[in-house]
Amino acid sequence: MKNNKIIISILAIIVVGIIAIFYLTKEDPVKKQIEEVKKNPPKIPKINEDILKSIPIVDNPEGSPHYDAENLTFEQMVALLRKHYGKNITNKWVQIRLIEDLIRTLKAKYPDSWVTELYIMLKATFPDLADEIFKRFEQYNEYQKWLESQRDKLYSLSPEERQEMLWSKRNQIFGEDVAKEIWAGELKAQELKQSLKQIDQSSGDINDKVQQFRASIQQIYGEQTQDFLSKRNLDVSETFLQLSSVQKELQNMDSEKRYKTLSQIRKALGMEPDAVKRLEELDKERDTRWEIGQQYMIEREALIKRGASQEEIHRLRLKFFNPEMAEILKQEEENGFYRFKEQRFYGLN
Repeated sequence: MKNNKIIISILAIIVVGIIAIFYLTKEDPVKKQIEEVKKNPPKIPKINEDILKSIPIVDNPEGSPHYDAENLTFEQMVALLRKHYGKNITNKWVQIRLIEDLIRTLKAKYPDSWVTELYIMLKATFPDLADEIFKRFEQYNEYQKWLESQRDKLYSLSPEERQEMLWSKRNQIFGEDVAKEIWAGELKAQELKQSLKQIDQSSGDINDKVQQFRASIQQIYGEQTQDFLSKRNLDVSETFLQLSSVQKELQNMDSEKRYKTLSQIRKALGMEPDAVKRLEELDKERDTRWEIGQQYMIEREALIKRGASQEEIHRLRLKFFNPEMAEILKQEEENGFYRFKEQRFYGLN
């Protein structure tokens, strides 16, 4: 019996070893194509530089024009890529965006030879930088394969541990300087998050805090501050309003002062007057909805204590809300969710 156990253990070890060798030696088909392209570079077509005017433009359903990508010729695609990416192509983040764009397009068009086509497209579009960008593509492919293999482990880690693991691999594959340039946006977001944490814990009233936040954004984004705020002002405002110290102060204000303060915050963080006005109206609607909701919950609790039927409770919903909303609340409550028992975040819900 003991010998049988030993034999089974040895066989198990051998099987595991064979499986490990299989996965370690299993060839990445993309990497194989990359090596083939590097070994035998394909011929690059000559490009007519004056081709943009011949590109067909069609209308989106909402009426805005866009290019008919599916029917572009090789020359037209090259011209578009130069127009779209050429100005900032030396930036490593832009190079990754170009790579992702080409992968999506060429994989669909050339499922068996898209790597070769990608190399040809790079050589035709940016001949002086093509080899550098193709190397970046090789690194990108390696990183994506690693992400896929480590997905479960990454999900199991804390946010801090996950970031540490990701950055370690990025630095290993791309080099520290290139990795910082590719993920510069992520680094700025992390810096801003840390700044918000400090602001939340700082003394001073809500006006002091929003000015500190605005100053932090300016310090982190520099010349890009206005562009960042014009594109992200709603997200930035909502992130600020989530701070517990900010919510605590808003909760202690009367409604008129709160509306004024919320408007001041949104203006300070880059919102246009029309958007600020629309959100103020939304704040008032939310207040009304919460007041109705609180009254509904008081009467609902009274019905529950009295042993009311589900039909009576639904009639109560219809007393306070329109039929559609009443049905939504019914479904939520049947699943154990009571929205008017949730925490109120002024300016957000």
